[in-house]
Amino acid sequence: MTDAREEQRLVAARLNVLADCALPQGGVADVALTARWAAFICWVDDQIDRRGVGSVPGELERFTAPLRQVLAPETVPSVAGLPHAAVLRRLWEQTAAGMPTRWRRRFTTDYTDFLNACEQEVALRRSGARLPLAEYLDLRRRTITLLPMLDILERTGRAQLVEDPRVDARLRDLRGAVADVAGWANDLASAADDEAAGQDNLVSVLARQDGCSTGTARRRAAAMIEERRAAFRTTAAALRAETRLQQDRLEELRRYVDLVERFMAATLHWLAATGRFAPLEPSTAHQPSGSRS
Repeated sequence: MTDAREEQRLVAARLNVLADCALPQGGVADVALTARWAAFICWVDDQIDRRGVGSVPGELERFTAPLRQVLAPETVPSVAGLPHAAVLRRLWEQTAAGMPTRWRRRFTTDYTDFLNACEQEVALRRSGARLPLAEYLDLRRRTITLLPMLDILERTGRAQLVEDPRVDARLRDLRGAVADVAGWANDLASAADDEAAGQDNLVSVLARQDGCSTGTARRRAAAMIEERRAAFRTTAAALRAETRLQQDRLEELRRYVDLVERFMAATLHWLAATGRFAPLEPSTAHQPSGSRS
């Protein structure tokens, strides 16, 4: 499924660092499964951005159709035998085994929304359209693939999302905050790649909106990340202080909040440690077209 260049990028990404930090007490199998999901997510991202899948109308839809078919086999013609769909099927079968129906539906919804957002982003890129800040932030939350990854961590981190009307809104806020922080921090890390490709990210959107320099835009993006992290901490504290659920549900809720908090810290640590955004060796490098994972 990968060529030598793609393998080099995946090795440089050091996804074992992300998985180990997210699951410090995890078993070998759970950490390995988490790392394989992260590698698949990064590979899909590279196909869309660095290889430019979607530069021709309909191309990305042909790429995503087999992935959709794995998760919802009744929705599209059977094309899931292609290599990238076969990888997703193996991951999905291993991960979904024994998980409740509501979790399967949530993952399928979150991953399908990610695919929808990627198709929207590529269509905007082809048309040359530039989104205002609020619309960009909404789209970025969906393209970062953090919500599907949080779903995977329910399985590998042994802490399932508590579904209850009394905490649902705050849990959505908590999950959204992780996706925002990860997406915006990723944009800071990949800003040079995106600029070279003529592709928007948070830094360029802020610079355009405010009519400021790239340096000023980077500082504002960093401030936005810190503000969002502070909001995350406030929401996490409120969830930990919740008392209206039964005791066993409260314990589940706190385990889940702990898991999400560790994943945010792991993501930020990984972004600082990874070589994913470092230039490739000249012998294997191709013209970049951005990096969005």
